[in-house]
Amino acid sequence: MRPLSWHKKFRTIAISVLMGFILMQSSASIAMAEQTKEEKARQKMLNREAVNALWRLKKALKEDGFYSGRVRLNVWRVAAIEAGKFDPKKYEEFKKQLYENSLDASLKCIEYFIEQESHHDANMCLQTWKMHAKEIDMFDEPTYQELVKRLNDIKGQ
Repeated sequence: MRPLSWHKKFRTIAISVLMGFILMQSSASIAMAEQTKEEKARQKMLNREAVNALWRLKKALKEDGFYSGRVRLNVWRVAAIEAGKFDPKKYEEFKKQLYENSLDASLKCIEYFIEQESHHDANMCLQTWKMHAKEIDMFDEPTYQELVKRLNDIKGQ
């Protein structure tokens, strides 16, 4: 057997290294394709969760009370952020709608307990109304003072 010349050895080594790189690239691209499939599946799941959370939020705004709606709003926000579909304007709209619903419910609550002549319960509803009105910049001092006066009238009886 004849020994290989220097440049034939070099060429053999270079071809071997090059083939190694080619094999590494092909296996890396397969791994990248699998990772892409996993990422696509995860993104699809996140999108589905965001859509479901939005549906539940809209349902809660129509049917549920403030605290249930607030939880649904927060769940939707987190799901939408994770899915990359969060819209701050929509969030503010839903939040405002939630608080407006609460203001309406609080006014009904105040009226009911004034009719029942229950100062304490009506005052609790009034404080909720005040806090939620301030949260969305809809607090009206004259309305508040009128409600306080009405509460004081039933307290004095």
